[in-house]
Amino acid sequence: MPSRTFLASRSWRSRILRALSALLLLTAAFGMGAGALANETRHLCEPAGGRPDQPSGGAAVLHRLDRAPQRLNDGWAVSTLKAQGVDPRPLEAMLKAVESGRFTKLDSILIARHGTLVLEAYFNGFDHETKHDTRSSFKSITSALAGIALDKGVVANIDAPIAGYFPDYWPGIEESAEKKRRITLAHLLTMTPGFHAEESWGIGPFRENDMWESDDWLRYTLDLPMAGEPGSYFSYSSSTTFLIGQVVARAAAEPLPAFAKRELFDPLGMTDYCWTLTAKGRAVAQGSFFMRPRDMAKFGQLFLDGGVWRGRRILSEAWVRTATRRHVEAGHPRRQSPGPSPSGYGYHWWTTAPRPGEDPRTAHSFASGNGGQKIFVFPKLDLVVVFNGSHYNRRLGHQQPRQILTDFILPAVLD
Repeated sequence: MPSRTFLASRSWRSRILRALSALLLLTAAFGMGAGALANETRHLCEPAGGRPDQPSGGAAVLHRLDRAPQRLNDGWAVSTLKAQGVDPRPLEAMLKAVESGRFTKLDSILIARHGTLVLEAYFNGFDHETKHDTRSSFKSITSALAGIALDKGVVANIDAPIAGYFPDYWPGIEESAEKKRRITLAHLLTMTPGFHAEESWGIGPFRENDMWESDDWLRYTLDLPMAGEPGSYFSYSSSTTFLIGQVVARAAAEPLPAFAKRELFDPLGMTDYCWTLTAKGRAVAQGSFFMRPRDMAKFGQLFLDGGVWRGRRILSEAWVRTATRRHVEAGHPRRQSPGPSPSGYGYHWWTTAPRPGEDPRTAHSFASGNGGQKIFVFPKLDLVVVFNGSHYNRRLGHQQPRQILTDFILPAVLD
């Protein structure tokens, strides 16, 4: 089995010059938040006293493909590949391709089939105890927190205007006030609030850097100018997700980390993670959250199983179905069409439908983040795949997981 030492310099948060904004605009297209840029970064970790992990390189950590991953006291059942109908041969070729340098700056690959963890591989100093920056893949978790709030009646209606959650901030908003009063939580969940902000297609304006520089993210976000009517078009924006987190926190009358710990993280058995905080101590909801890859896989399994983890219902099945179906075409702003599309966006989940001639079982939804952070959920294959990587601000971070899926993992399952 591969045992080569993979050396990779892992990008870390830093102040990014505005001259790099054009590059970030290009790479944000697939759910890639920029990360913390300014102000001294603070974290809130569980357990208290923890901190984000920053491996600087190390040997690959693998198990033999004829054996199951390590069994831990974290809720995961483990099994062998063959026992769950997965052909080990394509995956052996996959690991050899990583060892040869064909794929670079991959930090983890995890596969769960039929509710059991069947493959676990770490590189560049990461292992099952290491927390990885999830970047914008965490947006899908923030969406789930909104779903839990709705399920529990904390949020009464996602189609109600969000203005009522911010009476102390809303009176200060002058520009585009009438349009803003029509923004609902549903608009935020589908990235259609109408804000003049865009991080996907290089059209801009790219607002995330300025948000990180701001002393008050909530004021900054609510004061964003409007470019269109709420619900009229898709425009990917991290400010939008931050606002979802604040809606949930205000509806619950408690900080978002407290709500998330009680309603989602504790039920999933998540015991080691770190939030990034804004200058005012609010939780960053759009990314920059550090968690173990096994816990990312749990979140994928939660959605695969219709909102249930190990017999405990955490999310309603109705929310899971709605969140992972296409609501809008995730294409160029102002070029949306109401008809079917291979790619779309749900409630902070990207969706992909097979093209004509492709195996219909490959329909899937996925969470996606800068550098190659992915949670793929294939309902018809009973399959969850997680990737972590460190190709920050490069399209390669998104291309490699997709290529590995296509060339190795799906053939191992479909054949």
